[in-house]
Amino acid sequence: IQKEIIYAVVKDQRAELVLPQGTVPRELAGKIAAGGSRTACIVKGVRRCGKSTLLKQLLLRWFGEKFFYVNFDDERLAGFEASDFQKLMEVFIGLCGNQKALLLDEAQNVKGWELFVNRMLREGYFVFLTGSNADLLSKELGTHLTGRHLDYQLYPFSFGEFLLLKNVGVENPDALATAQRAEIADLFKVYLEGGGMPEYALGGEEALLGQVVEDIVQKDIVKRYAIRKPNELRSVLKFLISNSGNRITFNGLAKHFGIKSPVTTRKYVGYAEETYLLFLVEKYERKLKLLDKNPKKAYCVDNGIISRLSYGLSRNVGFMLESLAAVELKRRGEKFFYYVNANGTETDFVILNGAKKITSALQVCTDVVNTDTAQREEKALLQTMEATGLREGTVLTLEHWEEKKIKGKTLRYVPAWKWLLGKG
Repeated sequence: IQKEIIYAVVKDQRAELVLPQGTVPRELAGKIAAGGSRTACIVKGVRRCGKSTLLKQLLLRWFGEKFFYVNFDDERLAGFEASDFQKLMEVFIGLCGNQKALLLDEAQNVKGWELFVNRMLREGYFVFLTGSNADLLSKELGTHLTGRHLDYQLYPFSFGEFLLLKNVGVENPDALATAQRAEIADLFKVYLEGGGMPEYALGGEEALLGQVVEDIVQKDIVKRYAIRKPNELRSVLKFLISNSGNRITFNGLAKHFGIKSPVTTRKYVGYAEETYLLFLVEKYERKLKLLDKNPKKAYCVDNGIISRLSYGLSRNVGFMLESLAAVELKRRGEKFFYYVNANGTETDFVILNGAKKITSALQVCTDVVNTDTAQREEKALLQTMEATGLREGTVLTLEHWEEKKIKGKTLRYVPAWKWLLGKG
């Protein structure tokens, strides 16, 4: 690629280093350290979830504007190769002078990026990267940067971040005035339906959410893995997103779409996982060898994407809340499964500690007024608690607060917004 093109791109992108209006501090920021000049810092996550904005926030705070920056997700850099990195450094130094920090956006777009990063670390640079493909990043990091990188995963806005965006601060969810509680409950309904993708939450068009999925399909999967039937892939992904939280099997997906082999559907789901669009939750089993044989649950990383791709179809509020809870558990770094009792009833989530012991159980129940539904969910949770030796269980609701004592067990009914804020 010509040096003049690199120069034009870097100059244009440098002019865009100003943070967008309405930028909120991310919770993950407190966990990211500048690190040493021998360690690369990598923020991974789905496209458009705010990775580069987060790192720009941190680098502007730590280094002012004294750092090099390039975003490889620019069509003008489509032909960029490993041999062009030297030209890039010459452009950087020519434009900005000698700096000691470097931010590479979507680095995995360039084959051989890890060798360049290795060299920069050896030369004493602070290196920061973003990436939206777990498979490519892990392969290259494992080969050339073993032990020399710190990885962080970013998700769309949490509910707490969403409230900050709306200028609503919550210091103590237990001590809210009635008007504050009503405002938060109203904003929660918006968040439940619209999700937390930053550009959309800032007031962007809903079409942005569809474009995120299309970019993932076209740029990150079809092009990268030479998919021969892109429309088939789209259909499978749209189905999984629209049915977020339902049990799936690769055989069942193959039959549903008339695909010859479940190997193909397994690959499609794997690609969606690698791009952080979906993640799978396994059924809890004491015997690890049974895990792969059981149906899995696929969850979409953002409720706004679910809403967009459902195209006006009636969405079950319970499934939307379940998806929100699953993403929050991922955001918190929890190890969790769904749990099926001996009689076939289900608890949405059981959470394990480092010793692989179940420490808590979580059930979603949006219809506490309908006693049949509430009793069914309650009974399933109590059975799980009995089987796993838990004395307490949590039921996530839309607005209902209550604590019940049943046969020596405690059930806490907690509004989902309060649980999302880390209370309950």
